[in-house]
Amino acid sequence: MPDLNGDRRLAWWLVWMYPPRFRRDVGLGLVDTLDDRMRARREAGAPRLAVWIRAIADTLRNASAEWIDLLRERGPATFERRTGRTMIDTLQQDVRYAIRTWTRRPGFALVAILTLAIGLGANTAMFSIVNAVLLRPLPYAHADRLVTVWATIKGNPRTLVLYKDYRELAKQNSSFDALGLWLSQSVNLTGVSEPQRLVGAFMTGSMFDVLGLRAERGRLFSEEESAPGTVKPYVIITHDFWQQRFEGKDSAIGSVLTLNGTPQTIVGVLAPVDSRSAPGNGWFLSADVFIPAAHFPSPRGLDSVAMIGVARLKAGITPATARADLDVIAGRLQTVDPLTNAGRGVDIEMAHDSIVGQSRTALFLLLASVGAVLLIACVNVSNLLLARAVDRQREIALRAALGASRLAVTRQLAVEAGLLAFVGAILGLLLGRWVLQALASLRPPRGFPIPQVIGLDPTVLLFTAAIALFVAVVCSLAPALRTSRPDLRDVLQAGFRRGSSAGGRTREVLVVVEVALSVALVAIAGLLIQSLLAVQKAPLGFDASNVFTLEFRLPQAKYRQPESIAAFFRQAIERVRAVPGVQSAALVRALPFSGNWGSTSYLVEGGTPPAKGSEPLTRYHIVTPDSFRTLRIPLLRGRDFTDRDDLPSPHVAIVNDTFACAVFPNEDPIGKRISTPDTGPLTIVGVVGDTKQLSATEPAQPQLYVAHYQFPLIFTALVARTSGPPMSVSNDVRKAIWSVDQDQPMWAVRSLEDTVGATLGQPVFLATLLGVFAGVALLLAAVGVYGVMSYAVAQRTHEIGIRLALGASDGRVLREVVARAAKLTAAAIFIGLAIAVAAGRFAATVLFGVRPSDPITLAAAAAVLAVVSLAACYLPARRASRVDPVIALAEE
Repeated sequence: MPDLNGDRRLAWWLVWMYPPRFRRDVGLGLVDTLDDRMRARREAGAPRLAVWIRAIADTLRNASAEWIDLLRERGPATFERRTGRTMIDTLQQDVRYAIRTWTRRPGFALVAILTLAIGLGANTAMFSIVNAVLLRPLPYAHADRLVTVWATIKGNPRTLVLYKDYRELAKQNSSFDALGLWLSQSVNLTGVSEPQRLVGAFMTGSMFDVLGLRAERGRLFSEEESAPGTVKPYVIITHDFWQQRFEGKDSAIGSVLTLNGTPQTIVGVLAPVDSRSAPGNGWFLSADVFIPAAHFPSPRGLDSVAMIGVARLKAGITPATARADLDVIAGRLQTVDPLTNAGRGVDIEMAHDSIVGQSRTALFLLLASVGAVLLIACVNVSNLLLARAVDRQREIALRAALGASRLAVTRQLAVEAGLLAFVGAILGLLLGRWVLQALASLRPPRGFPIPQVIGLDPTVLLFTAAIALFVAVVCSLAPALRTSRPDLRDVLQAGFRRGSSAGGRTREVLVVVEVALSVALVAIAGLLIQSLLAVQKAPLGFDASNVFTLEFRLPQAKYRQPESIAAFFRQAIERVRAVPGVQSAALVRALPFSGNWGSTSYLVEGGTPPAKGSEPLTRYHIVTPDSFRTLRIPLLRGRDFTDRDDLPSPHVAIVNDTFACAVFPNEDPIGKRISTPDTGPLTIVGVVGDTKQLSATEPAQPQLYVAHYQFPLIFTALVARTSGPPMSVSNDVRKAIWSVDQDQPMWAVRSLEDTVGATLGQPVFLATLLGVFAGVALLLAAVGVYGVMSYAVAQRTHEIGIRLALGASDGRVLREVVARAAKLTAAAIFIGLAIAVAAGRFAATVLFGVRPSDPITLAAAAAVLAVVSLAACYLPARRASRVDPVIALAEE
């Protein structure tokens, strides 16, 4: 099927409901007609969901008429034998009968429909997210053949590819149609009223070919124009940026943007691609401008720059074949350049998997949870239908005595369940749309590649239709099996008394199933809440309260020399420290929890040199004096950096406690010397406490700090501890930096507490949703237990009345009813805890600080369900103990 928009894709699916002859004669024309009708209705202001439901209903009606006409043409016998008018009339009668029963007992219908709507709506909403993230392809040509190319080194199986290695890979590989590099980095737009920060993608020209992109206006730059030695700086802008800045005018082509201090000519506008509904919001399309890789700001040249590799596999080439090809090339590169490439390899990963990352487990866990909620809803409705069927057993027996087949009785029960499922599915779609809007406020800023736009597309409609059919089967199965073949002798001769136990065992099994599923959901939600609390309590190693932060990057064209970079930093820090409300301020290369970090290899002076390519790694930080005081990182030994640690002075370093203990066990690291490829020899002058850099859940890592004034780089972040609310100094701090350079844009202006809190998005998202699902499951389980026990008491009213008349006490009747419910609850809790332990092992990757089989959490879940179940059965038990024997016996 071609790549179509939502309306036309739905039209293609709807055409397949018609007979083959009809599809062959007018199929394509009908697609156009349906597409035009849906577009016209949407232009008239109708919501997309309403338009699609109307299109499905019209198609079902018209397709049914076409099938009937086709069967009628084949002869009356065929028409009557194959679905003909007799079956249609029978189904219509069953539907009318089901609706009449609804009107007689509207409360039953309302409860059943709302119960199913909750389960179907939650599943529709969650499947919409799963579909958008895991099933929807990237918005690029041949998306199923796109792979991400990574370099591998010891201790890090997924790192960026060096440009010099990319050139060799592009020449020597035999597995790719095209290979390119790109890297997202902010760029400074100056020469405007106020400097702005844009998101730039530095890339090779081959990336356009890899992704199948084209220019809407102008042209794209080529591979040669993105290589080192390019004379003219070019830039491509996105369609949105073109509309926003140039109002969509053709005069944008040839205009000049001053990016990072360098005038760059706009040569093209990228054709729009719908990235808002794609996983990760289109990946590299989130940039504003696309700049040739040759202009990446690197003081050591492009060959030393590492970027993300993306390739398109040749048709018929599997990832395994491509990996074998790349292994051979990596071996050659190690032989040719052992100094740089020793221990380095190359690997690939499907591009979609690179974006989805570890969110797959969390999403499947959520989908399984809403599936459990739906099963609980189905069990409740099945219990309701079973109770109704048992009440109607005398009627069913009379129909059987008059010649009605078991198939006819089963069909009637199935039609009623199917009608409930159909109405529940329609309400579920509306509820699912509302749930999606509510989930938008819970979407974590990082962790889940959830698109900006999540809609109910045809795939979601088909999924909802499929689970509605599943619901109809599940809900009708128990009533049909239990009551469609009644014992005519017992029912017709003896009469169907209320004391009958028909269906009792089945209802009890169903209630055990729903309580067990509820136990599992509550336990998993408890584990995630425990994990979230553990994350929030995990020591970070620094104090994020009252810390103001921002990030900026100096334009390399303006600040070419280390001296000029260091001079800017000194002046900026001095003026920020003078801002009222700022207690201390410093610069750090990688702001904690911002997603930025760096690492480097190191060698210990006087130690045994490791084999090439197996050098130990450490986190690498560049900081100015006062950074430890500002972040309140404890200084354990030695001294902090000072302003005298500048370019001419001997290079010094500070290490964290984990580094000191691992590299210098039982020794004082102060005065020891190490060296790194980026800094050369360093003398250790201090030891500080361990800190977390990426998340609160990461293990302690060796960390190395060097002085910013000795190794000044153009990108940095400001941290300023304030005496009041951090954001209160925002304007004054920016003015202080602009007083040094008025063309310097700044971004990520926020408090450090907000930055740290953003990393809790995934655990908060999971814990919140699982908590909601567990709450719904608890409510449904309580309703189910209450319903089963109430019905059981009603069925035993005559028996209880006799026992009370013969002297049984109220308390004994109460205890017996509660004891029966307690036995069912105990069995359900045992099964539910077993399910919870198994599911907890699956969810282990998203847990922190708590075991999947944590006894406290499991015991708490069991206790909650026990209390809820016993509370739900107390009212029916109390009612049973107060039965009036005279009234109970008079009912016979």
